[in-house]
Amino acid sequence: MRIIESDSQAKHLTEWLNSGVDEEIFHLNGRSLYGTLPYEYLLYSPKISRRNDGRLRDRDLKKYQHIELGGWWCSGIDPLNEYVLMMWGCFKPDHPRRDRQKIHKFIKYEHPYREETRAFFLLVPNRIWVKVSLRCGIPITEEDLQHPGGFWHWVWRHNVPVTIVEGVKKAGALLTAGYAAIAIPGVNAGYRTPQNEYGTATCVERSRNIGKPSLIPDLKHFATQGRQVNICFDQDNKPETVQRVRTAISRMGRLLVNEGCSLRVIDLPLGAEKGVDDFIVAHGQPAFDALYNTAETLELWEIKLFTLLTYPPAIALNQRFLGQLLVPEGEKLIVLKAPKGTGKTEWLSAEVAKAHDQGRRVLIITHRIQLGEALCNRFGVNYVTEVHTSETGTLLGYGVCVDSLHQESQARFNPNDWSNDVIIIDECDPRL
Repeated sequence: MRIIESDSQAKHLTEWLNSGVDEEIFHLNGRSLYGTLPYEYLLYSPKISRRNDGRLRDRDLKKYQHIELGGWWCSGIDPLNEYVLMMWGCFKPDHPRRDRQKIHKFIKYEHPYREETRAFFLLVPNRIWVKVSLRCGIPITEEDLQHPGGFWHWVWRHNVPVTIVEGVKKAGALLTAGYAAIAIPGVNAGYRTPQNEYGTATCVERSRNIGKPSLIPDLKHFATQGRQVNICFDQDNKPETVQRVRTAISRMGRLLVNEGCSLRVIDLPLGAEKGVDDFIVAHGQPAFDALYNTAETLELWEIKLFTLLTYPPAIALNQRFLGQLLVPEGEKLIVLKAPKGTGKTEWLSAEVAKAHDQGRRVLIITHRIQLGEALCNRFGVNYVTEVHTSETGTLLGYGVCVDSLHQESQARFNPNDWSNDVIIIDECDPRL
């Protein structure tokens, strides 16, 4: 395949521009690579095993042969090494390789092989620096302008608020919008958990804080007392991804708070735009400004999670009463979340009657006996204390308190007895 350099550069620049990144930011930090040049950027680590003549081993050459077809490279400056250009960065191949662990997935970004993860601190032109200064209200002194560290030394020295994002283009988009943004290559890449040679930490090691998560040095350098740090990761509707991102935010957020930072979480709304760069392009900078200005503290954000469902609602209503909800046939799990007095119990009464018409029993589980008895009375089902004195017994099912769901209780509960029946759990924890 013949690669034309000018066409490749134009394609990569367009990609960044489409993400709302200033053109000069791309030229200062990115470049197009192809042929054998990408190897110099990705496979330089002394930890890589080589042949006696210094050549890369065949397995590594085969693994990375796709990078010869071209892609773009991006790195920034190194705040831990006199602000010189950082060797570490990321390469986005034009023709990515398949993930061996997930055969239907492609590895979108490559990072230096066998090198520890770092963060991106992109070079910015002075006009962007001024834009960030005006937004945060922190002036730029002549000393700041003369310092070799430039923009990022100014950010560090004056406790300028920073926003941590996942992915270097997102950092470029936020810098363009006037926000000091640090990028990490993944949601879990902002901290590390040291391990011993067996991949674990002993009790003695844990007691010495060995094996406990800690910020990567790049972020720790900027985790100064009183600095406002924002976390703005992508939004997703996959439950497993949502949980993974939330866990990463909490862990990294706690580590930053422990260093004395003021931590806020910027939640992007669910929609077609997963990342902050796409969100700004689609909805405009004022829309992001509004999200930034209303970001919640880590404590409030974590409290809010207790009231959120992991799965997005299939049916959302904006009315006083639930009415007749049409539940699709064949659904095995139905979660109903609505305020008090909206007709939940009335709707459940109709569902219980429908189940009885179909010859199915109903098991009603509550956390309080009084509540269970009231619901059973409403549904026409015996509570567990009534089954031995009632003519219907357990024919229609029964109600029971959650702590009696075992065979030693008066219910003699056996989960296998309820196959293909209806189970109602009242006032359960909405976190799924």
